[in-house]
Amino acid sequence: MGTRPAGPVTRRAIRWALICATTAVGAAACSLTAGTDRSPDVDGPGVTTEVDSRGSATTTPRSRTDTASPARPDSSNTGVPEGLELTASEGLDITEDGTVVDGLHVRGTVTISADYVVLRNTLIQTDTSLYPVKVEDASNVVIEDVEIDAMGGTGIGIFFSRASGTVRRVNIHSAEDGIRIEGDDVVVESSYIHDLHRQPGGHHDAIQIRRGDDVVIRGNTLLPFVEATNDPMNAAIQIGSLLGDDRISDLEVVDNYMDGGNYTVNGGGRDEVESAVYRGNRFGRNYRYAVSGNLDNSAWDSTNVWDDTGAPAR
Repeated sequence: MGTRPAGPVTRRAIRWALICATTAVGAAACSLTAGTDRSPDVDGPGVTTEVDSRGSATTTPRSRTDTASPARPDSSNTGVPEGLELTASEGLDITEDGTVVDGLHVRGTVTISADYVVLRNTLIQTDTSLYPVKVEDASNVVIEDVEIDAMGGTGIGIFFSRASGTVRRVNIHSAEDGIRIEGDDVVVESSYIHDLHRQPGGHHDAIQIRRGDDVVIRGNTLLPFVEATNDPMNAAIQIGSLLGDDRISDLEVVDNYMDGGNYTVNGGGRDEVESAVYRGNRFGRNYRYAVSGNLDNSAWDSTNVWDDTGAPAR
């Protein structure tokens, strides 16, 4: 990993130069390195970057406010904001702390193995069998206003491996699975995961959690059910295949809309969970067996309701 900026940096806009190289196996690999500091207003209309003394970058998108919309997340309020012109790019391998990636159309995968990285306003298209976006051994990563089109491949849209970060207003579709979490302090909010792609023998989940404490799933639309094929897939939230013996604790699943799955929420059932809470969620009825199952050591609040009637759902 790179070295985090030393000393306090209160406000700056960052320009990044894209440097591409070809690996020994012939795949295009690109890394982003810091360019020249500039005044904040040259990043583009309505875009600023705040960098604190730890090198943490906080950004404001050009054409959408940074507060979550009260509307249910869908294709109109997630992904790349309408009207942005994107720059073509090959796949990215990001290894420099504090990197900001903004406004790209990436045809390939994005691997993030650095801290305080921001990936925003970007379309990623790849039919990889692995991970369109992989966050590995990294902390405080922000992925916002991004669309991930897995193009019917067998990949997992976003994979957090021993990593922390926030996924915000992201549109993930055409993947085998939406997001897999194997790390602490991951937040998924105001995002839209839908139209998963059925694969032979597949186990298709909007979000699967295999390891991690203090994970928050908040205010999302999670649709394992695929209306076009009348396929419920497996789950909106799947907890299982625990890695190691550290059980999942302080999981919060709040204020989401979920529809589909064998069980819409499959809470584990094999002692994977130490503590979890589900509240304020709304549910459709396109599941195969039940809206929830295997909720060991989990609090299921009466504010979890059917979307059509408002009555408690369980």
